[in-house]
Amino acid sequence: MAVIITSKTFTKKERLLRPEEFTKIKTHGKRRSTRSFNIWLMPNNLTASRLGLAVSARVGGAIIRNRLKRYIREFFRLNKGRISNPTDIMISVKSAQAVTDYSAAAAELESVLIQAPRISCNQERT
Repeated sequence: MAVIITSKTFTKKERLLRPEEFTKIKTHGKRRSTRSFNIWLMPNNLTASRLGLAVSARVGGAIIRNRLKRYIREFFRLNKGRISNPTDIMISVKSAQAVTDYSAAAAELESVLIQAPRISCNQERT
């Protein structure tokens, strides 16, 4: 079993920042859904996976939205070494009801994101 050593930080290079990056992923990426999240995946030609978040005000107040974003960023930060291929990942929160704590969020995200690179890299749309 190979051990992958990665930094446990969440750097600016690992973030999707520009609106056109979000639009490109929504247009060309593959979507996966869980009870609480819509997740778009698209392979990138960079050396690292990148994460973008979209949490609308419909999900809840600022405290709830910020907590959900912290859970997602923490999951990505701790598990980015398990994503085998560089992938752009955009996560939109559908509902906060099922995400009561970090472990609930991590379970949903793990079911999609740890398998994601194999799924998303099979066929890339241009």
